[in-house]
Amino acid sequence: MVRKMLLLFCLITVISLSALSQTVVFINAGSRAAWGNQQQLLIDAGGNARYYLREVNGPVKDSIIFILSATQLQSFFEKAETSGFFTLNTSYDGGAVDGAGIYISLNNSGRKHSVSLVNTDVPAINELIRWLNSLLEPQKIVINYGQFVQSKRR
Repeated sequence: MVRKMLLLFCLITVISLSALSQTVVFINAGSRAAWGNQQQLLIDAGGNARYYLREVNGPVKDSIIFILSATQLQSFFEKAETSGFFTLNTSYDGGAVDGAGIYISLNNSGRKHSVSLVNTDVPAINELIRWLNSLLEPQKIVINYGQFVQSKRR
């Protein structure tokens, strides 16, 4: 009996931890050429965030691990909803070669959607990233995908 209870406890713990570590926000932004910089942001359901700045096909130049509060993460998903992110097309391409872009994948309580944007602007994406950048400001991170915002270095 004790063995079954211990096994059940372990199983519940593993399931709970895996649910918290599930990536709910994935962003890759920056150069779409063979040179330049790319940014990558991953946030799990618990608000644990990892940010990387790297050269395309090169080493990581900067990274940070931090936590967004549950309120901050929820506000981001609410902004995604109100900006129309979940109804956007999955791909927008301005047609130019190389350039810059962003890929955003969100999973909000099982509601999943991904958008890829290359060499063009989509107002809903700009609005969502402005909101995200305000949340990232304490870490001195600015997601920049060629949308003509002032880039800040960490």
